[in-house]
Amino acid sequence: MVERRKKGRLWTHFTRSSSLPPAAAPRFVAPLPVEDMKIDFAPLEVPVHRRLQTVAVLQWVYSFLGLAPTCIILFFYLLFTRFWLISVLYAVWWFYDYDTPARGGRRVAWMCGFKVWKHMRDYFPIKLVKTADLDPRHNYILGFHPHGVLVAGAFTNFCTNATGFRQLFPGLTSYMLMLPLWFRTPFFRDYIMCAGLIPSDKKSARYPLSKRGGGNAVVIAVGGAPESLDAHPGTYNVLLATKKGFIKMAMEHGAHLVPVFSFGENELFDQVGNQRGTWLRWTQERLQGFMGVALPLFHARGIFQYSFGLMPYRKPISTVVGRPIRVERNRKPMAEELDALHQLYMDELSNLFEEHKGNYGVDKDTHLSFTAVVCRGSVGNGSEGLMTHVSSPSPSGGISLGFGPLCKTSHCLKQKGSDMKTILAAYSGVLKGTGCSILSALQDLSVAFWPCRSKMEKQLQVISVLQWVISFLAMGVACTALLIYMFCTDCWLISAIYTAWLIVDWNTPKQGGRRSSWVRNWTVWTYFRDYFPIRLIKTHNLLPSRNYIFGYHPHGIFCFGAFCNFGTEATGFTKKFPGIKPSLATLAGNFRLPVLRDYLMSGGICPVNKNSIDYLLSCNGTGNAVVIVIGGASESLQCAPGMNTVTLKNRKGFVRLALQKGSDLVPVYSFGENDAYKQVIFEEGTYWRSLQRRLQKIIGFAPCLFHGCGLFFGNSWGIVPYGNPITTIVGEPITVPKIEDPTEEMVDLYHAMYIRSLQCLFDKYKTRFGLKESDVLYIQ
Repeated sequence: MVERRKKGRLWTHFTRSSSLPPAAAPRFVAPLPVEDMKIDFAPLEVPVHRRLQTVAVLQWVYSFLGLAPTCIILFFYLLFTRFWLISVLYAVWWFYDYDTPARGGRRVAWMCGFKVWKHMRDYFPIKLVKTADLDPRHNYILGFHPHGVLVAGAFTNFCTNATGFRQLFPGLTSYMLMLPLWFRTPFFRDYIMCAGLIPSDKKSARYPLSKRGGGNAVVIAVGGAPESLDAHPGTYNVLLATKKGFIKMAMEHGAHLVPVFSFGENELFDQVGNQRGTWLRWTQERLQGFMGVALPLFHARGIFQYSFGLMPYRKPISTVVGRPIRVERNRKPMAEELDALHQLYMDELSNLFEEHKGNYGVDKDTHLSFTAVVCRGSVGNGSEGLMTHVSSPSPSGGISLGFGPLCKTSHCLKQKGSDMKTILAAYSGVLKGTGCSILSALQDLSVAFWPCRSKMEKQLQVISVLQWVISFLAMGVACTALLIYMFCTDCWLISAIYTAWLIVDWNTPKQGGRRSSWVRNWTVWTYFRDYFPIRLIKTHNLLPSRNYIFGYHPHGIFCFGAFCNFGTEATGFTKKFPGIKPSLATLAGNFRLPVLRDYLMSGGICPVNKNSIDYLLSCNGTGNAVVIVIGGASESLQCAPGMNTVTLKNRKGFVRLALQKGSDLVPVYSFGENDAYKQVIFEEGTYWRSLQRRLQKIIGFAPCLFHGCGLFFGNSWGIVPYGNPITTIVGEPITVPKIEDPTEEMVDLYHAMYIRSLQCLFDKYKTRFGLKESDVLYIQ
């Protein structure tokens, strides 16, 4: 590890030992070496006002991403506590108040004027620019562009008083539209209504526009969720060319249209490359189609460091409100009238962009690009769509049309025979200026969705590892929340039956568990094994007439080698050691979580407590091998590529247990376990290390600051481990006599024998698996 200070900031990075084998590619991309990890920490002397700005934005990001799930969990959790009456009373209120969001919501003026919003404004900073007066005697529809990732500019300008909307446009009340699903969330719905947010459905949007006397401005992020997938820094694409619903609404109510462009909105986050036609974009669009929420893979900076996180960059946002377009009321507008007004709106938005782009750092040669989605109707048996790109109006007033990759959409445009021939001709390159052909697009599509066998296997390997990592991190919490949620639905009987079963089955993990050979032999574990790959090497025979305690080293972040070798049959443990039944010991807290406990037990995993291990070694016959990761959570804080350190010097409990039960000790070392992830390692005595230790004591496991690679790109960060080989060596057993009350000297003797055996095992095999002869095993 190398540490250095530069300009008041602490940079920490870890250099991987050159003697280790290079990292293998985890997916279907070219192999990439593991690069140095650098964390650019914020200086300690940051002024207080900037800290306040960061806190203000942090609470907003959390409110946008995590407050709604938190409110749902809280609502159902309270039902099962002595505070259940709070949830019941709220449910009654919710029933009574259900239609309030569709009737203009419930704005709270003093909340819109919170000082926290001024701190949020100054973080970027955000500025609202007025170009023309808006007569309060009329109603307006403000089309906000672009959507960005989190719509920071629209929220700050139109949902708070931070940028002075009421002072710039006196007499106007703004109503910003938001996805309707958030208004079905308890507690959270009331919070967002306080800021003047209303659902983005026709009924809700028409309510303020129908009010007599004017003075209402409905703000619509016209591109919506799909546009957020194109929110990359330096891009100026707006999804507008086929968006005409807001135009029709304006005509039906006689509401004037006002184009709004927010310069800098797309600069707040970096986003994983998701060009149209890629597998990632295809997945995102389909998830958005049935979930209603787009899932851009974005990142920026952190709270205390500038290298990674979900906090937006400090980039200026300038929201320019254009001149109003007068709209006469027409309850049944014709298609030609809609098209004409839509074209006028696009022209005005483009003119607004061209007029102001020079003031906000946009190159003069950069122009606004409109995108549209139309559908091929019933061509063949599919309903794939054509993504159309429309450039800004040229000086001569024309608009050029080009065609891009294929994508699926819910907006369908039925084509007649001649029209379809024209489109196909354009795609075939017959018409000049089209840019690509339908044949190349179809070829790309076939490659994307029908990969070769080797690529398919690589993808399956990544998915198998990812599902296990997610299961390890989130399955227990997710199943607990689901169990509670189902109690409040028509499926409550399922939760009731499972809860009854849970009570009856509570002690099963302590009594050997419930192993399933079917689960241990799942094909998914074979893909899991091949991702790294993982190997199990036998050095000596183990007698089925004895019981054993395997000491596994090192812990790593997720114990990939231990799980694959002893929790599954992917590496052939039972074939290599016939008559021996392995039981991997893990945190006892996992067995208090519904469903997860059954999933773990099916793999032969048991709680790492005295009762469970006593049962396996005393009441379950012979041929049992209890696998204990000796270093535990503490050791995981020390793991990083190139480090050969184990926590063992003061760990003697397993030796005492082996003596009491007469079980032989078997040292096991897993080469490559520490190379699966990179980690920031804090020095002992620092604030961050003491915080990790404190959290470890509270929650039972160590909160490591680690990362691997991304799911789709090898040079990005994520929770997918690096594809480095892991080789697990099972050493020679140490015969241990049965002594019910061993002395400290006896425990120390066998503990020393175990350490020597482990060191000999490491030294014998280290050069075979990428280490140098000079590398040594450090025992702490």
